[in-house]
This record gives sequence, C-alpha cells and structure tokens, in this order.
Amino acid sequence: MDPWTGIGGMGETSGPAVRWVVDGIEEGVARVEDEAGRLLHLPAWLLPAAVREGDVLAVGREADPDGAVRLRIAIDRAATEQAMRRSREQVSRLAGGDPGGDIVL
Repeated sequence: MDPWTGIGGMGETSGPAVRWVVDGIEEGVARVEDEAGRLLHLPAWLLPAAVREGDVLAVGREADPDGAVRLRIAIDRAATEQAMRRSREQVSRLAGGDPGGDIVL
C-alpha cells in the first residue's frame, strides 16, 4: 500500500498520512521533524526497526470507536531517496564555487 494514502484496514482513518523526517537517534530517543518544522522527541522503539537518520516517514493515524488511537509509521523509501538526492545536489551547488584553502581576511 502507498504509505501516503493513510493506514487502511484498521478502522476509520483521519485522512492522508503526514510526513516526518528523522533528524537523529541517540540513546534510544529519536528526533523527528514534522511538516511544520517542529522537532519531536520520541522513543526510538516507536519507529520501524530499520529507521536511520535522514529517513522520511509516512505517519497515519486511526481512531477506533472506543477512543483508542493507532499510528502506522512506515519508512517511505522513495521520498527518502528524493530528499537525499536534493540534499546532495544542494551541497554540490554550494561547494561548486569554493576552491578550498586558506581564508584571507
């Protein structure tokens, strides 16, 4: 299933999945950036086992009739590769005009 279309199969979804980007994982705590640019600190065990820094996550939310809420968090490999490609291109553009060496003041 496309991770951007929501959870599916577990009950009523709250709409399409949102996007989080993993900023880092240290000492069992993951820093993820949400779509608004806020950093969230989450227990790393909530995320997929194979998650790495830089991964884009698709997060879907579903509420059951009894009030329980379930999250589905999946690594979006295509979005992760696209983000990594854009980052490499940006670094390449920024470094393209710098020959390196000493700074003269």
